[in-house]
Amino acid sequence: MSSFHIIEENDIPYSVAKEILQSFIQGVSSSSLLQKTFEYLNALEKCTPENARKLMEDLSQFVQKKEVRAMISSLCPENADELRAILVMEGRTLSQENIEKILNLIKSYKNN
Repeated sequence: MSSFHIIEENDIPYSVAKEILQSFIQGVSSSSLLQKTFEYLNALEKCTPENARKLMEDLSQFVQKKEVRAMISSLCPENADELRAILVMEGRTLSQENIEKILNLIKSYKNN
């Protein structure tokens, strides 16, 4: 059994995790667990890794916590109620105007 060591922890969107996992599978190792994880992330992916990174950056003007930005960039909520359910973790309430701005950002980065 191989041994892994955590060298860095970072909150990232699913599509970015999939991109990292794909490069690892191609370059180093491909176990059934890694392949299943890749397939799972592939099924969940709602925007490209590049767009997810841009969305996380653009969300920083509205959302302070990186883990919340990563979750929004991963799940790409489609309506205000879905978005508010995620924003609860932010610990503060955003105005309806900012909710709409965030939803518009999501739409602009999401896969069609």
